[in-house]
Amino acid sequence: MFSRKKDQVSTLKSGRLVAFFLILSFTLPLFGCRKVTSSFPSIEETTTETTETTAATTEPLPSTYTISIASPLSYENCIYLAKLYVLKSSGLLAEGINGENITLDYLDSVELPFALNVYSTAETGCNADTLLQWQNAGTMPDIFLTDSFDQAVSGGYALAVTNYLSSEPLFSPSNVYPKMVEQSYVDQEYYGIPYQASAHLMFADMEVLGKAGINEIEFKQNKRSFDSILSALAALNVETMEVLPFYLAQGLIPFLPITFSGEEYRSCSDPKTLNLNSWKDSLSYLKSVVSQNKAYESLDQESAYALFQGMSPLLSRKVGVWVGSSDEASLYDNYMPNTLVMMQIPTLDGDDPAPAMLSVYPFCISSTCDHPAEAVRFASFIALDEDALLLASRLSLREGFLPVVSSGSVWKSAVSAQKYGSYLVQFQNLMQDAVYIPSVTASEQYDADLRYIATHLDSLIVEKPTEETE
Repeated sequence: MFSRKKDQVSTLKSGRLVAFFLILSFTLPLFGCRKVTSSFPSIEETTTETTETTAATTEPLPSTYTISIASPLSYENCIYLAKLYVLKSSGLLAEGINGENITLDYLDSVELPFALNVYSTAETGCNADTLLQWQNAGTMPDIFLTDSFDQAVSGGYALAVTNYLSSEPLFSPSNVYPKMVEQSYVDQEYYGIPYQASAHLMFADMEVLGKAGINEIEFKQNKRSFDSILSALAALNVETMEVLPFYLAQGLIPFLPITFSGEEYRSCSDPKTLNLNSWKDSLSYLKSVVSQNKAYESLDQESAYALFQGMSPLLSRKVGVWVGSSDEASLYDNYMPNTLVMMQIPTLDGDDPAPAMLSVYPFCISSTCDHPAEAVRFASFIALDEDALLLASRLSLREGFLPVVSSGSVWKSAVSAQKYGSYLVQFQNLMQDAVYIPSVTASEQYDADLRYIATHLDSLIVEKPTEETE
């Protein structure tokens, strides 16, 4: 019943394949024009280009102007943030008043010196197709959150903002995590302002785990503890298939080399990567998980249908553990509101936690923006100002996202207060050494790696079936 047929590869390409191949990495040569630096934006004042750009940043604004912003924030919330921005930038915010205690009545009394247009996007921002539609319609917003950063840059939608950021006090290493800033560095220019991050981890359904007598699990996981969970679940299937311990094992392919051996992320489509011992060890481990009938890849098509009856496995309440990202918590919470838990990708051994594995979503400034200096200041305020972030979390708490600033107050209001905040707040002490997933910053190469995994699944973690098992 558990033998795997060759046509399973096509099954694995469907459904939520992309959502659960969430971690793929790239060596620096694969980035092409992308270059990471540890330096914060700075201006070389002696250059002609800098002189021109600096002059533009101090150009007075017209008496009436408009700022348009595309983000998940509602129109009402954007208006309140804009009014707080006006109060702080003009020095009119009363002493002792901040984002945590300012009243909405107070903000209602503030007049904006500009018109604000608000476009609604998905929680992770807009993609390249939406940017193209806006461009063709002549409605490109001045500020936009995107999940396709590299395409926004290569398509000419995003403006280089290095010189504007260099004079922005919020871009201090004591405020924003330096590696967050590095993610938007391309061709020796910065093109983005980090706004939010999501963490790549594992989810578990305690209703399923409870059937195996597992009533609680640790957020930190190593290979030994993770094996124990999967083995207990697999023991339920001795006579008939009751539950699926793990969906999908292949979702761990890009993670384990870093958690097992401390490797940086590398593209699995690079032949040199798969020859590294860390990758060989990781793939060998996943092969053992599959061969022991603990993963979706262990099933043939008939067995999978018999268990799930055509339903999405992750919504069937028959799956124990799966790989995902924190921003998906609300989706799964709809189906398992009282039994959903989170845990880290397993390390090889020991008690040290896995590093935080993050994707960062930036604000970009449109290349067609009429007032880029002001747009940069406003976007930086929304993304990085402590008072703005405290107010935003009061107005609408956003589940599954981590801040890009180190402020303890922001972490308390924006993370600890979330439904799954007790899990996510544990990333706070891991942020400085986080490893970044290029699903946003190099989305096209990332997608190419997803295709590689789907195409080469057999050679990576699944033994090809023999005549005896067909």
